[in-house]
Amino acid sequence: MVSCPEFRFLVQDLPDEGIVVEGDVPFAALDIAGDELTSCPRPLRFGLRVSPLGDGILVRGWLRGEVEMICDRCLVPVTLEVADEEVCHHLEHVVGKEIDLTEDLREDILLAFPQSCLCQDECLGLCPECGANLNEGPCLCGPPGAEDNPWGVLDNLGLTEQ
Repeated sequence: MVSCPEFRFLVQDLPDEGIVVEGDVPFAALDIAGDELTSCPRPLRFGLRVSPLGDGILVRGWLRGEVEMICDRCLVPVTLEVADEEVCHHLEHVVGKEIDLTEDLREDILLAFPQSCLCQDECLGLCPECGANLNEGPCLCGPPGAEDNPWGVLDNLGLTEQ
């Protein structure tokens, strides 16, 4: 289990009005590492208000960061913002304890990661024949002919939609 010092608090040390915590934390401190398709080169920014609430605490705030991902269609790197502007956690029965919000906040930001990535909505991707990026213009191999497409013969039947 990861534990980030910026997200650990002693509940008995909280003043009645609560505290505001702001700063940056590397994604790696949240056990979020990049892979061949995603990287997190800049830290995650956060702003949290931690307030006592009965025998528990209320945490409200925001998380913002940037990730670099590879376009799913053309493999071009893209920088995307990931954010959770409405972080809200209520922890009960924590009086006299040390709380660690690392796992909760890690989960919040992971849920904000995009499930797919396109460099633009109209991304044309790569040519399946030569691998050229079709966003940069047509490739040299052109559209596949009927000889490459077994269904191309149907195009020559002269059938039209009605």
